[in-house]
Amino acid sequence: MLRDGSEGARRSDDAGALGADASHPNTERSAAVTQASPTGDQRASGGQATPHTSGPLSLIRLSAAALAGLKRDELLSVLSDIERLANRLAGYRAEVLGALEVLNESGVAPDASPHLSLRDAAGVSERDARRMLRAAEKAREHDTVLEALSEGDINAAQAETLCDARVPDPVRAELVAAAAGEDTDATRRRVQRAETEHSVETPIERFERQRAARGAGWRRDHEGMLRLWAKFDPDTGAHVEAALEALCREYWIDDKQVRSGRRTPAQRDADVLAYALAGLTYTDADAAAVRRLHARASARSDNLPDESRDPSRQLPPAQISVLIGLDALRGQTDEMGLTDAGVELPPEVVRRMACDAEIIPIILGTPGGSADAGRLRRAVSLRLRRLLVARDRHCRWPGCHEPPSRCDAHHIWHWIDGGPTDLDNLVLLCHRHHHFLHQHGYRMVPQPDGTWATVQESDPKSTPTPRRGKRQARAP
Repeated sequence: MLRDGSEGARRSDDAGALGADASHPNTERSAAVTQASPTGDQRASGGQATPHTSGPLSLIRLSAAALAGLKRDELLSVLSDIERLANRLAGYRAEVLGALEVLNESGVAPDASPHLSLRDAAGVSERDARRMLRAAEKAREHDTVLEALSEGDINAAQAETLCDARVPDPVRAELVAAAAGEDTDATRRRVQRAETEHSVETPIERFERQRAARGAGWRRDHEGMLRLWAKFDPDTGAHVEAALEALCREYWIDDKQVRSGRRTPAQRDADVLAYALAGLTYTDADAAAVRRLHARASARSDNLPDESRDPSRQLPPAQISVLIGLDALRGQTDEMGLTDAGVELPPEVVRRMACDAEIIPIILGTPGGSADAGRLRRAVSLRLRRLLVARDRHCRWPGCHEPPSRCDAHHIWHWIDGGPTDLDNLVLLCHRHHHFLHQHGYRMVPQPDGTWATVQESDPKSTPTPRRGKRQARAP
């Protein structure tokens, strides 16, 4: 709860100094989040209320004047403390919901619609109430996850990812410990690697579970705007994504020529969906982009199955390249295939997809000659790019994981300076970081552990960076 702190506000020991000592002359305390967990609070576990660590959940709230007197590092420390408290409150909420569940199941306080009770108590939407109940239930099923959340070491998104991880419990405990020092995206990547190394299911079992979990929906918001959501298994998703990305790239080619009033990435994606689902285009440029896309599809129509030439189909099927080892394609190993978008597919699925004329399996480990071009040309060939995708998997700028479909092949030793167009001299960089590297004189440096570092080797170019609006156009 938030209450007046004019008489001073107490801060718990683990709340930290919030970037400034309470006695600092620039620090003005106005209110505090005060104790939220009563002494001896309990957590429901397996239908039994078990004791859990209790203590105050408190935080100094600084006034606008006090915040204005803090340095950047101090403000970041404040944000860190706020998020830590929010994490602890999420853990506490899971415990409170667990106690309510015990009352419901025991018949002491039966509740036929717990999500509606949460909606009314918290003032959230019915949709959010259902989501909060599911997340809390998952956390209570895994003590190590709930403990880390209640201590503020991980956030709610990390907790849900760790609960959903299909790994043995000892491995989950290791993942929880590692998550305390990383961001949510890093935790998801770590879980993905752990599921590959310690999975409790085969690749095809995982795929079948993902297909069973598919779903979609749409609804109107309070303004009458239509909102869509969907999730697909990796196979179906690869086809959907490839078709949408093909049109998105055509739209982007035209958008690059617009110097002012250019649509945002989200607007461009919405326009792609409008055509894919309803055949709607809003500008002559978009109509021309659609015609270009269909013209290219018609040029290869002799190789397409009859259903792909259905005139009622808005988007033609896009070609999907899948990188896979020869032994995996023969069924001798469980090595996953990799699409151009960076999606992993079980080898059984790749073998089935290879029967489709629009699926191009790129088989690694077979004779085919070198893909390197040396100094003969600057442009990266399709085969060389596919090998680069197989090696890098995503943008290699430190901390960035944009998929290959949104990346360029960058020459580490610039081609204009004598660098060859060879695999060893290339690295995947997303469009944003590729532009940033050239604009500010950075260089990509490979590290012994397979990661990459950046070094600013020269002064930024004298050409000023053009000023842009609040939102920058993003290449697909």
